[in-house]
Amino acid sequence: MKIAIVQASLLWEDVEGNLEAFGRRLRLIEDADVIVLPEMFSSGFTMEGKEKVALYYERVCQWMTERAREKSALIMGTTVSRAGECYYNRCLVAFPTGELLHYDKRHCFTMGGERDHFVAGKDLLVFDYRGVRFAPFICYDLRFPVWSRNTSGYDVAVYMANWPAARREPWQLLLKARAIENQCYVVGVNCVGEDGKGLLYTGDSVVVSPRGEVIGECVPGEDCASVVEIDLEGLRAFREKFPVLEDRDVFEIYTNKMLDKEQ
Repeated sequence: MKIAIVQASLLWEDVEGNLEAFGRRLRLIEDADVIVLPEMFSSGFTMEGKEKVALYYERVCQWMTERAREKSALIMGTTVSRAGECYYNRCLVAFPTGELLHYDKRHCFTMGGERDHFVAGKDLLVFDYRGVRFAPFICYDLRFPVWSRNTSGYDVAVYMANWPAARREPWQLLLKARAIENQCYVVGVNCVGEDGKGLLYTGDSVVVSPRGEVIGECVPGEDCASVVEIDLEGLRAFREKFPVLEDRDVFEIYTNKMLDKEQ
């Protein structure tokens, strides 16, 4: 299976401008089964502008399903979604068939004030595509190994991010750690350039093997795309030869709502 990682600079709160720019980028990608875009690819990581961006939610859904059909590829990326008075940082998963799944970011970045603007999701998403099991996650989720724990037998974990350059080393180290501990491929896609709040991003988008080796990457700081082939037969052989997942601890994840109910 071939996975395209699209590392890009983002136009601040300009949904139509970003969709047009990503349309041009996707036209250059050939022979990819899966295409992964950064977190908030249609707007940059805006919180104060969430109301404006949320108005384009259906437009972003339509754009992703149309591009997925055109490219005959699965496409993943996140945008702002609204339900009543609640806003979510939502990963959309668009299939070539027109089917659309979603995952709402579980861990809101408290230090940046994300929790004041967005509601945390409650459910993991694991799905099958062309014989491969995927699990999407969003940015800050990367720091929480319990949430990412491979209890559902996924083959590929995907992290879409707006991860600042000031913390690039943890980004690089944690992507490898998640791959090793979950015995899976890990895809990390980040943005580049400067956002509307003055934060800098270097990208460092990669695909990491189950052994923690970088097998594909984008040039740091550059707007580019890279197509990386992953070896599913090799993954299964590795798991059979070295079945560490069989020795994992068994536990349950409790959301804050569940804990409040019990108390």
